[in-house]
Amino acid sequence: MDLFKITAARAAILSFVLLLSACGGGGGDGGGGGGGTPAPAPSGLSYSPPPGLRMNTPMNSLSPSVSGTVTSYSVNPSLPPGLNLNATTGVISGTPTEPVAQTNYTITARNASGTSTFVLSLRVFTLAVQTDNIVRLAANGVSINPGVIVRPINIDVGILTARAVDTAGFILPEVQVIAGDDGRYTLLLTSNPSVSPGSFSGAVTLNLCRDTACTTPLEEPSVSVPFEVRVLGSNSEWPGDHTTTLTAWEGVSDWAMFQGNASHTGFVPATVDPDAVTPRWRSAGYQVPSTWTPYRANLATADGLFYAVTSNYMDGGVLYAKREHDGSEVWRRAFADPANPPAVKNGAVYLATGHQEYTQMFGLAANDGSVLFSAPMTSQWETYFAPTIGPNGMVYANGGTYGGMYAFNPAGNQLFFVYQAQVSNWSPAVDANYAYSYTGGVLRVHDVLTGSLAREIVDPMYMEHVGEHLGSPVLGSDGSITVAHYSRAVLASSTGNSLINFRVSDGTIAWRSTGAYPTTPGYRAGVVYATNNMPFRLEARAESDGDLLWEWSPSTAVGDTAFVSEVIVTNNLAFVSTDRATYAVDLETHRPVFSYPAAGKLALSANGVLYIQNADFLTALNLK
Repeated sequence: MDLFKITAARAAILSFVLLLSACGGGGGDGGGGGGGTPAPAPSGLSYSPPPGLRMNTPMNSLSPSVSGTVTSYSVNPSLPPGLNLNATTGVISGTPTEPVAQTNYTITARNASGTSTFVLSLRVFTLAVQTDNIVRLAANGVSINPGVIVRPINIDVGILTARAVDTAGFILPEVQVIAGDDGRYTLLLTSNPSVSPGSFSGAVTLNLCRDTACTTPLEEPSVSVPFEVRVLGSNSEWPGDHTTTLTAWEGVSDWAMFQGNASHTGFVPATVDPDAVTPRWRSAGYQVPSTWTPYRANLATADGLFYAVTSNYMDGGVLYAKREHDGSEVWRRAFADPANPPAVKNGAVYLATGHQEYTQMFGLAANDGSVLFSAPMTSQWETYFAPTIGPNGMVYANGGTYGGMYAFNPAGNQLFFVYQAQVSNWSPAVDANYAYSYTGGVLRVHDVLTGSLAREIVDPMYMEHVGEHLGSPVLGSDGSITVAHYSRAVLASSTGNSLINFRVSDGTIAWRSTGAYPTTPGYRAGVVYATNNMPFRLEARAESDGDLLWEWSPSTAVGDTAFVSEVIVTNNLAFVSTDRATYAVDLETHRPVFSYPAAGKLALSANGVLYIQNADFLTALNLK
């Protein structure tokens, strides 16, 4: 082949390669250009961001705006749970299933030539309603204040306000909003106090706003909560028995003696759900009057039984053991002499009976009432509160011809007797080391085994009155003891008395509050809860200095005139009875969350049964 032919062949091959290149046959990054020019990278990617996405509500789909050809979309980080990005179309859709704080998501649109990005900011919000429904009991003539608890999550609440809408008119429009420390808000409702006894049900709508005038709705503008409230009057028909299976609260002891325990705090370490309260049963009352008082605390519980006395001042008395389940009798024991309220612990029931030379301390077997011991005491026509059973199992009680305190071991052997002022109706407080007595004017501290006097603190402002006390000291923290001469508030209400806090460590009076304190206060975690008839209110006072932390006053317009019960305190409620009704006051909102139209002394068992005791009826309410 000559040189000319070789050159021509090479030219032909070169022309063919150039042709293939122009047609795209050679591969590379320019694919899809059509006319031989690669497609440009996408540009101008954007979305219209929503102000917020409501959890568990399908979102309005977001479509991208973009210039150019896009072969795929991606996002980083992953979208909130429940949302997805269509990798082909770029559409964002779905139903968010979890709250997510405001977060930036980078959306990328790409083709072979390059990418375009957009930062999309999304927030998933919700209003968690932690109150499913409201089911309550209420005494007629007064409001109850159930709370609806909500937790705004990823919502700017501003100044949260609310208005209640109830077409039936049972829930009033005004709503108090209480902010908690943990992001929760309590929407405090108020029931209409003017309704007649009856059953009321429906659903209340709470309109939520972020300004005081309630002109700017919250992103979650309203919630609706069903309610069912039974309003009862003193003459209402019994609502019916609810004898559900009894189970004990974990970590809660029985109501063993006056104010539940040897410290007389009235504290029961349980959390009560106000929506779980139902009437359990009702029976005839167990009356134990004395010279000056119409009724004394008269109930102790243990192992599914309760123990109560019926007696009068001069004749014999009867001790009953009955089932908490339905009030049915298990056994009874009659005494020839008057009987005083019982205490129960470690399988034994203890109570004092008689007057003068016939006075005795009895120990009875809790399961059948058989006599374990009968120990002689002396008295001079006094009547007594229940004995106190110390942490050491010993039994302490007031007594003596001219006043005093006895101590017995569980076998009925007398440990000691020490003289006190001659005063009826009190009970000593006892801890691991000491027994504390207050009979007006002097706090005495005695060794629990020998009775020897360890300390005596005199109240220089004490005003003597009748020989009756009507309560006990309350042991708080580190030698802090709160007490009053309670009978002065009952029998000399015009002059009243003082609530006093003694400090055993240095023998001083730390503080006092003047008023008319008629009953033994309750105590929990550094707070003393006391009833005061002058002014008429339940007080929460700081144990440290007596400062008034908060107060609640019953309504005198419907007949509440005085407090008649001691205070029982749980983790979340304070129970107290006036001369007309029993109330449960929330420790956080300081308002009654339910009430019942029966008055009297109170007890709260480990099985969650609240007892309201008066001469006519013993009413048992389920609190769980």
